Amino acid sequence: MFRFARFVLLMTFASFASADFIGYAYDLETQEFLYTEHHSYQAPSKHQVLYKEANGSVFATKSLDYQHSAYAPDFVQENKRNGEQISSLKDDNDILIRYKEDDTSSLKQDTVAYSSNLIIDAGFDHFITQNWDVLITGKAMTIDYVIPSRLDYYELTVEKEACEINGHYCFSISASSFFISLFSSQLKLTYNEAATLVSFQGRSNICDSEGNYQDVNIFYQYDEDQESIL
Repeated sequence: MFRFARFVLLMTFASFASADFIGYAYDLETQEFLYTEHHSYQAPSKHQVLYKEANGSVFATKSLDYQHSAYAPDFVQENKRNGEQISSLKDDNDILIRYKEDDTSSLKQDTVAYSSNLIIDAGFDHFITQNWDVLITGKAMTIDYVIPSRLDYYELTVEKEACEINGHYCFSISASSFFISLFSSQLKLTYNEAATLVSFQGRSNICDSEGNYQDVNIFYQYDEDQESIL
């Protein structure tokens, strides 16, 4: 099965390294509340995420380390729902990727060559903020985004698009390859004028107990702004 569900964008920002924040995920079609993402920083380069069910129980964890690269962090993600495990680790000029689909699957691993254009997991938001001035002009940019389940990377295009909310900026992320686009949906990210992520729309980066990835809307709320953004 081609698991393009690892078309992952779990948005976090270096500028929020001193603040905790929460993402509230809803089913894109039914608007059913699905889960929350609880983000925190133990140090400027170390980022932790707890995924919680609607009842508050933790079902997955993720740790990220941006010490070697803001765009391609080391990370480990474990999903207790089905036993899925994902990780990446920079080793000299290579990135070691490991992927285990579920409790019954064997661990797969391979390496990809590190480059300045390589993006892994939440490193994507650092790419957006560091290229903010270019992107808001409407110029499209391409990146090589790692898909752990494929043990490889694929070219994606990031481009500004029309935004329904005044004073906000919206960006679409789509696969440059027609073949890859057959297995993915376009992603949409909305930011405010301070380059703070407000919402994410697209395929979730965490599967359910059946190993399926839902299309979601995720709304982000930060400690410094206690008013609901919903």
